[in-house]
Amino acid sequence: MTLTDTAPEITTDAAADDAVEELSGRLFLAGVEAFELCAVHLGVRLGLYRSLHADGPATAGELAARAGIAERYAREWLQAQAVAGFVTAEGTDVVTARFALAAGAAQVLVDRTHPAYLGGLAEALAAVGGVLPRLAQAYRTGEPVTYPEYGPDAVSAQAALNRPAYANSLVQDWLPAVPDLYARLSDTDNPATVGDFGCGAGWASIALAAGLPHLRVVGVDNDEASVAAARGNVLEQGVADRVRVEVADLCAPDPVADRFDVIFFFECVHDFPRPVQALRAAAGALREGGSVVVMDENAQETFTAPGEPVERFLASASALWCLPQGLVGDNPEPVGTLMRPSTMRSLAGQAGFSSVEVLPIEHPFFRFYRLAR
Repeated sequence: MTLTDTAPEITTDAAADDAVEELSGRLFLAGVEAFELCAVHLGVRLGLYRSLHADGPATAGELAARAGIAERYAREWLQAQAVAGFVTAEGTDVVTARFALAAGAAQVLVDRTHPAYLGGLAEALAAVGGVLPRLAQAYRTGEPVTYPEYGPDAVSAQAALNRPAYANSLVQDWLPAVPDLYARLSDTDNPATVGDFGCGAGWASIALAAGLPHLRVVGVDNDEASVAAARGNVLEQGVADRVRVEVADLCAPDPVADRFDVIFFFECVHDFPRPVQALRAAAGALREGGSVVVMDENAQETFTAPGEPVERFLASASALWCLPQGLVGDNPEPVGTLMRPSTMRSLAGQAGFSSVEVLPIEHPFFRFYRLAR
């Protein structure tokens, strides 16, 4: 017996027809935008936006020569970008027209530290697209789809999506919103040692070291590709004298030998296969009077359906990205992307923390917690 053998008969009436039309139109527009985002990925990966920004308007032939791509592909890509409104075209012949970045495109698609930069979203879509067959298999078997299987786009996407916030807000806005924590981190007479647990490509560690140069920062992550990227970024940004990055499994007992005054988990607790163990390891690595600060997703307090755009993004990311990557090892219990305050309190309590405070830091995507022993 197949699913279609047991499906109820589909009937139609005026209200049903309206619902069909609305949903069909919504999915069509989503498909248009998904295809456009794939083309954006090519523009980011091949440096096409960067060339139009740095070297100025170009014909398809000129852009092809600059970027080292085939002219026929350049022409088709530019045509699609112009139709989408991401570039402008001077002229009606695609072969001879001169193309330039549309207003705002440099900030959104070129400047990787601008608060509006979203090139990482296209990289994330490319990473998910590459593992869709594996996801279909995993959904049937319950097995994980590991982070390395998502390919190099996964590391660069994760870094690109969060780097602007770390560069522009971490030291400038988020930490000052918690005066006693900021005072401890600002103390130059007794410099703090800071742990960045789940550091990824290292941009939060770098922002801390750049904004508070007396700090000693230790970044820890279990993904070797991320650690390699972080070490390269630390060297490139000139903070290698005060940032060290190590490979370690934060879900293992005593994963690090260092002891810390402050430990940060930046948008990673919901990904861990065993989050209680990771939080318990952090508690054990704290010095007396130290703090653990968790930045995780700003999900609704309770399950809400249908959801607004941020909730929709988080829910889809959980099904396609975070949950599959977290189902690794023995007895995995990943939270998934929709980290709610009640869940964080439960995890912290199981890890031995006595209280969880939601910190007064406003952000559309992130919620901040301080955990006390």
